[in-house]
Amino acid sequence: MTDDIGLLHAAIASMASEIADLKRTEQALRASEATYRNLVETPGELIWSLDLEGRWTYLNAAAARFYGRQPGELVGRPIAELVARELQARDEAVFRRVCGGEAVFDHETRHLRADGGYIDLSFNAAARHDSQGGIVGAIGTARDITQRRRAAGALHESIEKLRLAVEIADLNYWEWDAASDLLKWGSNPEGASTRTMKWSEYAAVVSVEDRERFLATAHEAMASGEPFDVEYRVTAADGSVLWFSARGVPMLDAAGKVQRMVGVSRDITGQKRREEGVSFLAYHDALTGLPNRRLLQDRLSQALYSARRRDGKVGAMLIDLDDFKQVNDSGGHRVGDTVLREAAQRLGSCVRKSDTVARHGGDEFVILVSDFQTEADCQVVAEKVLRVLAQPFEAEGSSYRLGASIGIAVFPATGADGDALLRNADAAMYRAKQLGGNRYRFHG
Repeated sequence: MTDDIGLLHAAIASMASEIADLKRTEQALRASEATYRNLVETPGELIWSLDLEGRWTYLNAAAARFYGRQPGELVGRPIAELVARELQARDEAVFRRVCGGEAVFDHETRHLRADGGYIDLSFNAAARHDSQGGIVGAIGTARDITQRRRAAGALHESIEKLRLAVEIADLNYWEWDAASDLLKWGSNPEGASTRTMKWSEYAAVVSVEDRERFLATAHEAMASGEPFDVEYRVTAADGSVLWFSARGVPMLDAAGKVQRMVGVSRDITGQKRREEGVSFLAYHDALTGLPNRRLLQDRLSQALYSARRRDGKVGAMLIDLDDFKQVNDSGGHRVGDTVLREAAQRLGSCVRKSDTVARHGGDEFVILVSDFQTEADCQVVAEKVLRVLAQPFEAEGSSYRLGASIGIAVFPATGADGDALLRNADAAMYRAKQLGGNRYRFHG
């Protein structure tokens, strides 16, 4: 009996010990869980997970700071809703790579905040697996790099300002003395072989087109004592034409007379070339070099004005390439561009210098014909166009046969103004296309 009681006491003691151990283990687990939650919920980084459809399945508390929304407001919503529109396609491709098992690090993107602003983020992402090892989505972290981006932008801006300052400092200093009429340069001016010369000698290297204006501007400054600015051209030793901008400030003596003039000159050839390029692109199609819609409208207005004064005619031909879609579909846009450039050149061979060939958009062109007597003159041009466009187009080893549908409207018979003329030509072109294409039709 005593032994049995002893065994019972031992069993109770063992049970109590096990219960205590369990409690300690439970407390340790709770402490570990609390520690884990603190690590997940309070870091500076966003911790997140997505399902295979790109919907949030988890975000830690950092979401409120990143997005201005609580995690619960975002869970179940697609991440694409937050991605800046211009980055959505790229980020979708990255997400698919991650769901394919590829880990991605330091992927920079931009997300929309609740206040309408944007936050720049750097993502680390990896595939998320289930217990069987199957990929069920993505998981990772994100850091706020907005300030870093701003700092980089500010640094870039500072560098740009410094670069511009250096460019501006690339000047050639000059000084003119009234008593000796000598012009002295800091370095040899372009087009001249010496750094010291008379003003008239330097003027001799200025282009004939600008020389008179150059001298008149300088003489006026010398007489008035007022600063001057002048742009002019110089022919360089290699025969190229360079543009310069000069600024001079007269220096007066005690009597108020100009005793000398100091100034700087800088090469603005690049600027002039850019201005010419911008001016050209404003009125011409970048692909074909033909007049664009803007210049077409101007030419059409001029032609109509002249026709009204002379009681003349203006013909508008709207040309649509037949089956051009097959070129882009089979050869791609590069081949399509080659064909369009070739079509533009062929159209130019069908008209007089006084006529206009313009690109109207896509695979449509317009020919303006003026100073003709009868519709038969327009027919001649239209038949030329059909012949040249019926010839095969060769591009990157392939041959394409197209043809064209042409609609023709004539002022004043079938169009009283420019808009009506183009509108009626367009209607006639669609009629030609409905009849099988590769033909022309007059409106009316």
